[in-house]
Amino acid sequence: MGLRHTLRSAATLVAAGFILLGAPGAGHADPAADRQRLLANAWQELEGVIERYNAVRDDLRATDAQLERVNARTGPLQAQVGAAQRAADEIAATLYRSGAVGGTAVLIGADSPETLMDQLATLNHLEHRRTGALKALKLAERDLGVQRAELQTLRERQRAQQQELGTRKATIESQVKRLLNGRIKAPHGALNDGYRPVFTDDPAGRAVQFAYAQLGKVYQWGADGPNSFDCSGLTMAAWKAAGVVLPHNAARQQKTVTPIRRAELRPGDLVFYYKDVSHVGLYIGAGRVIEAPRTGERISMRLLDYAPIVGYGRPNYGGS
Repeated sequence: MGLRHTLRSAATLVAAGFILLGAPGAGHADPAADRQRLLANAWQELEGVIERYNAVRDDLRATDAQLERVNARTGPLQAQVGAAQRAADEIAATLYRSGAVGGTAVLIGADSPETLMDQLATLNHLEHRRTGALKALKLAERDLGVQRAELQTLRERQRAQQQELGTRKATIESQVKRLLNGRIKAPHGALNDGYRPVFTDDPAGRAVQFAYAQLGKVYQWGADGPNSFDCSGLTMAAWKAAGVVLPHNAARQQKTVTPIRRAELRPGDLVFYYKDVSHVGLYIGAGRVIEAPRTGERISMRLLDYAPIVGYGRPNYGGS
């Protein structure tokens, strides 16, 4: 009886040991948790790449616009240089011919030596003026040529950056797809928790109203409407509807707006997330923001602190 009881107790202890060893958190890794952590990191990295891509794209557009203005000035300036050159050549030739032996009065059409000297002085003065104008035009033409060369170099560098970021984006997207086991999910998201903001009759209210009307639309990187948006594209479009221009990049938006404290938040203000300022949402009141989350999700209403906040800002529209 004692032996049987001892064996039964030992078996119970062994079984308990197996249960403890097999229990989660007993020194065994959780593959699902690891995958979720890697996925979250990949999403955040991807958003940072997208925001940098947006910034480079805006820079490239600005460079192209500058180059177009320089090219638009180059053609007419070259025509002016040509006309000034021809005028200077004509005056120089006239002065040369007027110095020939005999027939000077006939050439100039003067009725006396005094008149001839006056006309020659006038021609000489005109020559200096034309020559000076020609030099100024040629300098301007040279400066435009330097600007054009610098802008073309800058454009090539920006295009290379854009290509590099596009490659990086594709790499991260492949990583995300692997972590999702190749599954392409239908867009989802916390579209609306039932809160309806107050739409005030001012630019901030119009920005909030615009953002609220976009709830449920699909996130698309680099997009700023009308059917899809990324995070900074949404805040940019919302404030554009209110007549305020913002860049298409979360970090640049933070530098553009007036910094405020959390206690000063009011609808229409921007909320910036993550250390690298790779995400931005639009505050709508009651501790909520509207934001364009990421690929595979829809524009959503979320509680303010759903991610690490690094700052708050108010677009400048003349409001107090």
